[in-house]
Amino acid sequence: MKTLCAPSEDQTVGRTKRQPQPRPVGPLLSILALLAALLLLGPTSAHASIAYGSINNFDTVNDTSNVCHGFEIELDDIRSSDITYTYDYNHYGTPNITEVTSSDSLGLHTNVLVRYQAVWSGSAWSAYTAVPTNNIPPTQGHAFTNPSLNFGGEHFGVGYRRQPTKVCYHWLLDTGSHTLSLGPQVYVSTPTFTYNPPPLPAQPAVIQANIPAPVQPPPPPWSTFEFSDAVWVKEIVTTTHTNDPVELRDLVTPDTNNPTAKDWRNGQDAQVEIQWQLLQTDFKSTSGYNPTNGIGGANGQLGGPNQGVNHSDDVVTTRYEFYVYNGPYDDPNGGTHEALAQTVAADNLHGVGWTTNSNGDVFDLSTNEVVGKFLGAQMSGMAAAPPIGLIDHLPDGELNLPYADRSLVIAGDTNFTATLSGHLPTGLYFDPGTSIIYGTPTESGNFLVTITATATNKPVLVKRYPFTVGGANLPAHSAVDTLPSPLSAGSTAGDGVYTNGTTTTVLASPNAGYRFAYWTENGAVVSTTAAYTFTNILNRSLVANFGPNLSLSGGSPHALVLTWLTNFPTYTLQQTTNLGTTNWSAAAEPFSIVGSNYQTTVQTTNGLRFFRLQHP
Repeated sequence: MKTLCAPSEDQTVGRTKRQPQPRPVGPLLSILALLAALLLLGPTSAHASIAYGSINNFDTVNDTSNVCHGFEIELDDIRSSDITYTYDYNHYGTPNITEVTSSDSLGLHTNVLVRYQAVWSGSAWSAYTAVPTNNIPPTQGHAFTNPSLNFGGEHFGVGYRRQPTKVCYHWLLDTGSHTLSLGPQVYVSTPTFTYNPPPLPAQPAVIQANIPAPVQPPPPPWSTFEFSDAVWVKEIVTTTHTNDPVELRDLVTPDTNNPTAKDWRNGQDAQVEIQWQLLQTDFKSTSGYNPTNGIGGANGQLGGPNQGVNHSDDVVTTRYEFYVYNGPYDDPNGGTHEALAQTVAADNLHGVGWTTNSNGDVFDLSTNEVVGKFLGAQMSGMAAAPPIGLIDHLPDGELNLPYADRSLVIAGDTNFTATLSGHLPTGLYFDPGTSIIYGTPTESGNFLVTITATATNKPVLVKRYPFTVGGANLPAHSAVDTLPSPLSAGSTAGDGVYTNGTTTTVLASPNAGYRFAYWTENGAVVSTTAAYTFTNILNRSLVANFGPNLSLSGGSPHALVLTWLTNFPTYTLQQTTNLGTTNWSAAAEPFSIVGSNYQTTVQTTNGLRFFRLQHP
């Protein structure tokens, strides 16, 4: 029988061997008072990261009673090239990705380990997850995404284009000799999504999410227990769906103090679909226990609602909250370990009714607090046919060890063109047909490569990937990557890999006809200074936003000429006579196109006026 959620003793790091074949690596407010012109630029956004298959982000509370120094996600029966996005903005940064092979009675398995881990410096660990001092409510999960806080939980995530047969989570603990080993399993599950095409042309397609009981190893043969430990789950779903893109990084708990921030609901309404459902595996289920995915029995999984999607690129998002089961088990001699409380009362705490175990002991569940502390929340998204995307980061490599195959382009097929520029370390290669980086690095150092991807009728995607190759215990570090927006508007500098605790400065330089506006990260403004300096504590992906430079020149003794680039057709020239008000209106002067610029003439005899360019 296949061992569930625990590594086999014969597991070895492995991969499909390739014959290396080197290939060519290939509202800032600004005013114009007749003599000066500046810019008003509205928010712009970079292309969102969308996953094929599903993307999953989760809050998890450290309930091990120990300080932890990492986390491992095990994904069975897929390859490293199936991994799309990983959530890389917690205390541990970009995870290591490895393939492991194991064999059992069901055959040979290739599994993927996504491992977030701290580094032992010789005197201390580079990162840790604290033990909670009190019960953490589910509404505080957003704080797990803040690396400057450490109060007993973390936020992790992974996307994949092919569904694993099983997903398991474990904290990583110090063995006592400054190495890390698997700690207790985390009782948070990952949903599987099923897409059903429209049964009739006039009907919508349907996406359904199913959440299994947390996969647990079956009991030893000598154990009489039939059931696994139980947990409670609450399901919350979005009620409407649009094709607005959702990034893995957006699948987070809402921040009540920042209602405009992105969260898992993707701007849609949400409602509680299932208030309380028991999840528990029956290893001896009469309907069959599945040793591959660990599902068995009436409470082995929770089938979500059918969610209609009118378009193939509509996005469905779901949230599952997990809580400790505190009710009684059937645990006397000869008991089965079945959870005896199957229903939660209206107070969301106690059980309902009376129950009797196999010994004849009677329990009044209405006096038993069957719902325990919050364990974590899984937030997932799925689109049947999302647009092409790029992964967020390249993992580091280890000198002279095989590098886990990593696809840079995320797409439903290979109908795209990908080029890579920059210097890959000796021994690593890029396959433009699949966008996979593979091989065994034999050169150490810090490296920076740029990927450009295009697909039919899609915008060009560009991203820079700084990463490092070195020994097994590199100092804790963070990757910084930058891009201009629009791509033709200017240039940026400062990309690289930097030791945590050091400072970095990124620079934005506009091209002719443009002006720097601000730096954004994940859509939020983080600096209005072209030279932005910060201390490294986590990965940063920064966009330098540029806009049209509204320039002024003399036209005649009583007229001035305003000019701005035609690359910004959605911008509107506005005017006001008093900067102390918000009464901006469309400028009355007509404009024309002269070469690559819009141009209009302002008569100075019409009185004092202020002008700005407004993004819609």
